[in-house]
Amino acid sequence: MTGNLPHPVLELERASVTFTSGLGKRRRVMTAMRDVSFTIAPGETLGIVGESGSGKSTTGAVALGLRTPDTGTARLLGRPFDRATKRALRGSIQAVLQHPQWSLNPRRRVGESVREPLTVAPERTSRSQQQARVEAILERVGLSADMADRYPHELSGGQRQRVSVARALITEPRFIVFDEAVSALDVSVQLQILALIRELQEQHQFGALFISHDLSAVRRVAHRIAVLYRGEIVETGETEHFFTSPQHPYSQRLLETL
Repeated sequence: MTGNLPHPVLELERASVTFTSGLGKRRRVMTAMRDVSFTIAPGETLGIVGESGSGKSTTGAVALGLRTPDTGTARLLGRPFDRATKRALRGSIQAVLQHPQWSLNPRRRVGESVREPLTVAPERTSRSQQQARVEAILERVGLSADMADRYPHELSGGQRQRVSVARALITEPRFIVFDEAVSALDVSVQLQILALIRELQEQHQFGALFISHDLSAVRRVAHRIAVLYRGEIVETGETEHFFTSPQHPYSQRLLETL
C-alpha cells in the first residue's frame, strides 16, 4: 500500500494448507489451498466461488484465523495474523454462517446472543450500554427491539439470519466472513438478506469475504470474485466482468450451471 491508502483488512500471500490422513503406506496428503493470494479492502466484498472440495471452507478458516497456513502469510489490518493479533483485535473480525442456529444458543434469548460478542471485546461497556447497542443493531437489521426477548425458535429463518448479522455487527468489526450465509434461505428471503448486507457495508465500510456455491447470490453482493479450483485461485476479476467474460475454462463451466 502507498500514500494515505488504508491497509487492506485482510491479506493472504501465497497461503497453502495441506491435510494428512492415515499412516505408513496408507498416508495421504491433500492440498486444500495452494499459493492462494488476495487482498480485501475496507468496504469491499470478495466473493469466493467453486465446487465442493475446491478449498472454499479452508480459505474461510484461514481468513478467520481458525487455521494457520502451512506456508505463506495471512495478515489482518496489516498485522501478522498470530495469537497476539487475534487477542488485540477481538471483535474486529466476525462471521455469519450458513445455519443461524450455529451461532444462536436455542436456550438463550436473542438479545443475549447478540450481546455476547461485546462481553469479550476489548472495549469495556456497561450492561446498560450493551443493551442499548443490542436494541439499536436489531433495528438496524430490520427487526424490532422487542425481538431481544424472544428465543430463536420463535423467529422465522430469515429473522434468525438477520439476528446472526446483528450479532456479527454488534462489535463494529472491520472484517466479516459470510460462509454460505444465505444458502439455507428461500429466494425471496435471500434477496432481502443480500440487500441488507450491501446496505450495512456501505454504512459501516467493513471488508467481507463472501463464500458461496450460489453464483447468483455472489453476483448480488460481491465487488470482485475469486474462483477456486482444487485449492488454487484460477481467476479473479471484477464481478460483472467475470459474469460477462469469464477467462478460465473452469469459470466458464461454473457459469453454465446458472
